[in-house]
Amino acid sequence: MDFWSDLTYFFSFQDANINNVLLGTLILGFTCGIAGVLVVLSKKTLIVDAVSHSVLPGICIGFLFTGVKNPIYIITGGIISGGVAVYLVDWISRISRIKKDASIAITLSVLFSAGVILLNIIQHSGNSNQSGLTDFLFGKAATIIESDLYVFGAIGAIVILIIILFHQHFKIALFDIGFAKTIGLNEKLIQSLVSALIIISTAIGIQTVGIILMSALIITPASSALFWTNNFKKSILLSGGFACLSSVVGVFISYLSSDMPTGPWIIVILSSIALFSAFFSKKGILTKKIKIFKNKRKMLSDNLLKAIYKIYENEKYTNKGKTLSEISDEYTISIADLQKGIKILKSKKQIANSNGLWQLTKKGIDEAKRIVRAHNLWELYMENFMQIQPDHVHDSAESIEHILTPELEAELLKKMESKIGDIENLNKPTD
Repeated sequence: MDFWSDLTYFFSFQDANINNVLLGTLILGFTCGIAGVLVVLSKKTLIVDAVSHSVLPGICIGFLFTGVKNPIYIITGGIISGGVAVYLVDWISRISRIKKDASIAITLSVLFSAGVILLNIIQHSGNSNQSGLTDFLFGKAATIIESDLYVFGAIGAIVILIIILFHQHFKIALFDIGFAKTIGLNEKLIQSLVSALIIISTAIGIQTVGIILMSALIITPASSALFWTNNFKKSILLSGGFACLSSVVGVFISYLSSDMPTGPWIIVILSSIALFSAFFSKKGILTKKIKIFKNKRKMLSDNLLKAIYKIYENEKYTNKGKTLSEISDEYTISIADLQKGIKILKSKKQIANSNGLWQLTKKGIDEAKRIVRAHNLWELYMENFMQIQPDHVHDSAESIEHILTPELEAELLKKMESKIGDIENLNKPTD
């Protein structure tokens, strides 16, 4: 079948096996994604790696006790083992001089080694049901069956319920710990709940991406979401959405080629989203550079416009026009910056050339007045409301005038009118 036929069949939901894998990875991805925001904000990202490697002995013990690969027993064993890992990390760092990052490394190594030993014992036990246990190391979403979905759904519902019930508590504790202590919020309970979410999410997620890549399934979507928004609720939903999107694409790629593993492809898609977010989100590297570039252009053109307007005022508003040389004599600026500024102002139709002379257009005059007004308004605000000495306000006003929005300008003007009766000098040029 060609690509479009495969795509149509995949999303027709006719194949029960595909439906199980797709729904299972969606549940696991969304659960890990929403829990990941709390993990990242609480700065517990390192401990995710310790828990993900430490669930292996719990999985093995769960199998040894029951002799079957029942997801309830295996996940329960993983949760217990993850809980032991979290306790050991805190215990080691508490009773010794070993720091938390070192205690994480110790716990991870010891418990993962114990898990590998137990896995080796199981493989030589002769139990025919042990086949497939090694898949937990690297994940094998294709093994998800209908009975697994009920377990995943129940645990996913528990995670969602905890986040909903303690949403406000998480928000306060993670963003303002001082206020949380003031109102008597139990910080230990909140940290314990976050640790519990890490353990639960890890225990159910390893069947998709495996122990090795589990930390990426929790941390990556959350990190990506926090590039796009500072809103707590939105970041949780966005993180879950990124994880779900990656799960769908990963499963589809695996469906297209049987040689393609689902779990690693999910992480590759998540990493691609994270890289895109790091560069192109509103807090991204490229976005910031573009914003800095635009701000520099605006400051250059605004300052030049203001300087030309000052010449225009000094000449009693005759607007005779000036050559570049005459402008540079009045306003200290390099020839390169002057030419660049003139070019920007010309593109904005704020200045025009007539017989080699540069004159302000009506649009340029209006904009220059607005900039001067914003400057003087901010100076007055700082002097009268912030009680700053007049000789200290000019430099701040020089910066603020370029970013003062009409809404903020109106609000400042309203405040000034209520305090000062005479504001006629707002359009007076600044030195």
